[in-house]
Amino acid sequence: MSTHPLPMNIASTLHKLRPYAPFLLRLAFAYELYDVAGHTALHPTEGVPGYAEWLKSLGFPFPLVSAALSAYAEFLGAILMVLGFKTRWAALALLINFSLAILVAHVAIGDTYKNAMPAINLFAMSVFLLLNGPGKPSIDEGL
Repeated sequence: MSTHPLPMNIASTLHKLRPYAPFLLRLAFAYELYDVAGHTALHPTEGVPGYAEWLKSLGFPFPLVSAALSAYAEFLGAILMVLGFKTRWAALALLINFSLAILVAHVAIGDTYKNAMPAINLFAMSVFLLLNGPGKPSIDEGL
């Protein structure tokens, strides 16, 4: 009698596909990062200056520098996630970025859980990829 809840051939197939699961997370993560940060980093008028004004209104130190670092970390992080290159380093930088986002931009101002959810999801994905690596296909693990 099998201890697996699935038939053995299905469990075996799923186990073989397991290294590819982080790839789907990396793609979703990269899309969210680009959707959020890509517009911020690349938009010349609203982008970083607008983000800096918002950070300034929250009392964030060095708002222009902070906005630029955050936006470009997210934008470059998206590219690195798609490629699976330097994934753990990118995940660490993004983990720090989203820790600050959650604490400063959501918790400190009493924001709702619903508004904080994108940052929480990105934080969780950063933790997962930091601890588990990029999986396959990726440059880090070999294509």
